[in-house]
Amino acid sequence: MRRGIQFVLAALLLASVSWFWPGSRGNQIHGGALKLSRPLMGTLWTIEVADAERPNEAHAAVDLAFAEISRIETLMSEWLPNSPISQINAAAGKHPVAVPGEVSAILRRALDYSARTEGAFDVTWRGMGSVWRFDDDFTVPAPEAVERARRNVDYRALHVDGNLVYLDRAGMSIGLGGIAKGYAVDRAAELLRMSGFSNSLVAGAGDILASGTKVGTPWRLGVQDPRRDRGALLGTLPLSGAAISTSGDYERFRIVDGVHYHHIIDPRTGWPARECISVSVVAPTAEQSDALSTAIFVLGPEKGLVLARAAHVDVLIVDASGKRHATGVYTSLR
Repeated sequence: MRRGIQFVLAALLLASVSWFWPGSRGNQIHGGALKLSRPLMGTLWTIEVADAERPNEAHAAVDLAFAEISRIETLMSEWLPNSPISQINAAAGKHPVAVPGEVSAILRRALDYSARTEGAFDVTWRGMGSVWRFDDDFTVPAPEAVERARRNVDYRALHVDGNLVYLDRAGMSIGLGGIAKGYAVDRAAELLRMSGFSNSLVAGAGDILASGTKVGTPWRLGVQDPRRDRGALLGTLPLSGAAISTSGDYERFRIVDGVHYHHIIDPRTGWPARECISVSVVAPTAEQSDALSTAIFVLGPEKGLVLARAAHVDVLIVDASGKRHATGVYTSLR
């Protein structure tokens, strides 16, 4: 269930952050800024530290931040067979599983998001994940298959009692893809601050946290137009001390018989959500913006704006007709 309105960082616009392929960890210091990228959690991560006059210390701090992201992946990935999440899924309908406190805590928060959004965000979404596969062999699943899979999705069947976690029925499966990446962004940024580097940008795909400033001015991000070529922008946005996450229908999709099928599935119906083509959320933490961008995309403009106001976050919604609905900082997008 991921990710769209790409926030194209610096090199694509106004010299914020340059994306580059991981592997070249050598001299990435330019203009007093250290920039490094690595593949983690199934995507490319980039970290930039703006005040890198102490290059050795800055490099060590960024290494520590990447190590934290890797640690969280080991705990929270449903794709790693030995992770606590995979153990919960394997025990669905059989017995509770004891998990680390950090895992039970994020599961409780995921359940809270699930309840607050009335299932538009559902931590048990992965129970129908195998029905929709956007690979080279993509086919539109039969309605009967979608309905069978949808019955495996119900956040109310996930129970967290202290550090014991239990799924009611075999076939159910949880996935933290809509919240864990945001949590990892927050943790990485916090470790950078604790290491003495308070001016940084941490980006994991569409989840981004801007801390402090870049050379005294806010970080500046570009908002990708969801219906034009990459690099064509709806506008740019200054950001400092806040997080942005995005969801869009154009990152993973297939068109069959003129119908656009994309990867952001409405857990309540089992089919791609249809009321939006892109949503971006600015929130105090990346965990919040991560979960809420997906939920608002599924809810659509009317209910999504209500949720955004209740959660005290700013949102930019591009609805299915291409109309923009903006609150807060997005009203000044240029």
